[in-house]
Amino acid sequence: MMAARWHRRAATLPVPPVLVVLLMLVVLMGVSGCGVPTQDRAQSLPSGALPGITQTPTPSPSPISNESTVYFVSGRGLEGVREAVSERSVAGVMAALAAGPPADRASDLRTLLVDPLTGAPVLTVVDSTASGQVVLSRTEAFTLLPANDQVLLVGQVVSSLAEVGISSVVITNGAGQPIPLVLPDGRVLEGPATPADYAVLVIDSPDASDSASPEP
Repeated sequence: MMAARWHRRAATLPVPPVLVVLLMLVVLMGVSGCGVPTQDRAQSLPSGALPGITQTPTPSPSPISNESTVYFVSGRGLEGVREAVSERSVAGVMAALAAGPPADRASDLRTLLVDPLTGAPVLTVVDSTASGQVVLSRTEAFTLLPANDQVLLVGQVVSSLAEVGISSVVITNGAGQPIPLVLPDGRVLEGPATPADYAVLVIDSPDASDSASPEP
């Protein structure tokens, strides 16, 4: 009976703090001995551990940005047609002029830039300056065009190139010398041609009329 009382008292005795600490140390040493890795210093995360910022792709240019108004011959005047071009540049506009009007307008519009016999342009680009001037060279086929058609062709080119920032056009002969140009009212122009010189040919212009082109 005395032994049973002593056992109940021993079971209620508090555990000394020193013994608790020793038990914790034993547990920590056992964890280290079991292969659980520990490190003294913080290490940087490896590359790719965190999701990167996805860059938004640059949108492709809208097709509208590669459109330009190209002028084609309509009767005795010029009509502007909004067309897709390979690029908004001198080369792009000249290529559109050479290609001719859209298929659905081929019956009432035409281009004079291309020689109907050879299919080659009768005016070719020689130079384009930063000031907005383009130099064109004429071929022999240009000189064979009727006077009215020469006026309409120059008006076609000057008006179309104005849509891409060209302010004046000079046309040279085979020797590279500028040639005089006939204006719609019959006057002779000795200097560079500007869009204003041929604005009267544009059909939707307030000044356009059937008498705009010189008589044959």
